[in-house]
Amino acid sequence: MNTKKLTLSLAATAALGVLAVGGAVAFAAVPNTTVQAAGPQTVATGDAKIAKECVAAGQDVPDPAGWRPGARIDVDAQHGFLVIRDDKNAAVCVIENGKGTGIMGGDIDSRHAYGNLTAARPFDYLSSMNYTTESIHFGIATKDVTGVSLVGPDHSVAAGIVKDGTFIVKTKFAEDSNQHTTNHVRATLGNGQVIAGPFRG
Repeated sequence: MNTKKLTLSLAATAALGVLAVGGAVAFAAVPNTTVQAAGPQTVATGDAKIAKECVAAGQDVPDPAGWRPGARIDVDAQHGFLVIRDDKNAAVCVIENGKGTGIMGGDIDSRHAYGNLTAARPFDYLSSMNYTTESIHFGIATKDVTGVSLVGPDHSVAAGIVKDGTFIVKTKFAEDSNQHTTNHVRATLGNGQVIAGPFRG
């Protein structure tokens, strides 16, 4: 009986020795090497994904990682628009079948930039898509603008969608690039103040 116990003890000790040696080999550090665990990969979804797709399809988009989604409108089940922005500029992203296919106009127009906004004019024209019976207008605004409406030539008022310094308004009036008084903006600030002016400054 003592012989069996001694044999088992020797076998157990030998097994531990093998594990210890195996462990030492498996965990031996490689000189001058630091192993870091990979962080979780952030996968963009929804409008953030569409914004990334549009930036990737755009031409010479500055600081591609700095763009984020703003106001969005769906024209029909397959088509829509998403205003995207960074800290300096904004652009209109074209949506087809749930994917961002590119930037309207092909590139970033720096004429309508956030740096040009003032307290007296906290909004600016960005672009328009004029259809036969209606138009969709896109603009930018300061962060304290909480509501935007467009007043048409017939004094009708169309409320807009406002998000993160961008806005979209659908109206029955086109924006005539040769006529600065086609549409007027009414911007409501967070403190309740309303500032009005021509859509194109």
